[in-house]
Amino acid sequence: AALAGTRLSAHAQAAAAPPLRIGMTDWNLGRRGDITKVALAREIGLDGIQVSLIFPENDDTPHLRQLETQAAFKRAALENGVQICSLAIGNPGKSRLPLHTNPAAAILLVEAVEVARNLGTNNILLPILGDSHINMANAQEVATFVAMMKEVARYAEKAGVVVALEDWISAEDNLRLLDAIGSDFVAVYYDARNIKSRLKKDPYEEPKQLGRRIHQIHVKNGPKLMRDTDILDWPRLAQEYQAIGYRGWYVLETGSPSEDLIADTRANIEYVRSTFRIPAA
Repeated sequence: AALAGTRLSAHAQAAAAPPLRIGMTDWNLGRRGDITKVALAREIGLDGIQVSLIFPENDDTPHLRQLETQAAFKRAALENGVQICSLAIGNPGKSRLPLHTNPAAAILLVEAVEVARNLGTNNILLPILGDSHINMANAQEVATFVAMMKEVARYAEKAGVVVALEDWISAEDNLRLLDAIGSDFVAVYYDARNIKSRLKKDPYEEPKQLGRRIHQIHVKNGPKLMRDTDILDWPRLAQEYQAIGYRGWYVLETGSPSEDLIADTRANIEYVRSTFRIPAA
């Protein structure tokens, strides 16, 4: 009887834990804004796809700014049983850079909020890195970004969409930004590999610092498969994510070292499923 009770308890615990959801970026599946990558995501065995809002110069090119394209993506996701887990701000064009201080970026983000709502996702990845890297030592730059995001957050809250910042700054600096913006609808898109490679520091304490402000997570391992843990200790990071009660998506931003995209991505999915866990309520 005691053994049966133990089995029931273990089964109940497993049932209480929500399923792990794994997505992948459309650019790592081959190309940004390409609707055919939705079916590819299903073929590989992914639960979701992060799609890109891009701004091509040719207005005749189908893209997610168009209502009919939004409807087509949503239909493709439903038909393939793949969720659109987030909307990434892809190629905005040089005239709209840098994204954190260019006035055009604010309009772009308000438009992106509407696109995300129409697609049925509640997450937007806003990259403030690369050409849009924010200089936290520049008070005017920070103030301009905070003022912009305060206004964008009003629209995001109405739509039930979170704008999540992916950046090359520390947890402390992210908290400074989020506290100044003062909205639950602006959060962090966490990428531990960015912290390790760009800030040259271990990221293992950062999830605890950021806590519930982490809204979605990228996982990537440079040119290697996820199971090669010589750069980042993924099991340790998984424990840190578990400790803060993270229940969101793990989105692969991974390449294909063997040049077999399907096989390599399936290997990465297997590793993430076996390493990361969603804690029971």
